[in-house]
Order: sequence, then structure tokens, then C-alpha cells
Amino acid sequence: MTEENEKNSLEKLNKAFLDFTESVFGESGREFIEKTQTQVNEFNVAAIKAFVEFGDQILENTQLGENEMVQKSSNTVKDLLRQYNLLEEESEEDF
Repeated sequence: MTEENEKNSLEKLNKAFLDFTESVFGESGREFIEKTQTQVNEFNVAAIKAFVEFGDQILENTQLGENEMVQKSSNTVKDLLRQYNLLEEESEEDF
């Protein structure tokens, strides 16, 4: 299954779950699930950001951040997290 197909399948499953919840519990049930999804996503983003910051501190303290292979690996992971909107783009203020 390709990544796009997997994403579409998850979106369809999520929509079906929301529709089911609304049919059983009404609009308030749907709103509760949507609110919960938003809170979970916000928590995930915050947890990932904290983990990345912790990893950056470890690399800095152990001076592994100067290693080219470590830098490339770290950048690759951060790029993937950004692609999935799990990590915010770094602004110029971060540099």
C-alpha cells in the first residue's frame, strides 16, 4: 500500500468513525471526538518538539552535533517530522 493510499484509507476510516459517533451520540458526540482529536494532535506535536529539543541538547552537550553523519541523520528525521506537520518549520529567529 502506497503512502498516499494509506493516508486516504486513514482519512476515510476517521470520517466513518466521526459519522458513526454522530449517528449514535448526535452532534455533541461528533464535536467531542473532533475536540479530542485536536487535543491529541497538539499533545503529540508538543511531545515530539520536546523530544527533538532534548535530542539537540544531548548532541550539543556530547559534541556529537559536529559529526557530519549525525547532522545528516538529525536533519533527515526533522525533515520527516515537518512533512507530517509534527514539527514546526524553524524560523530565522531560531538560528
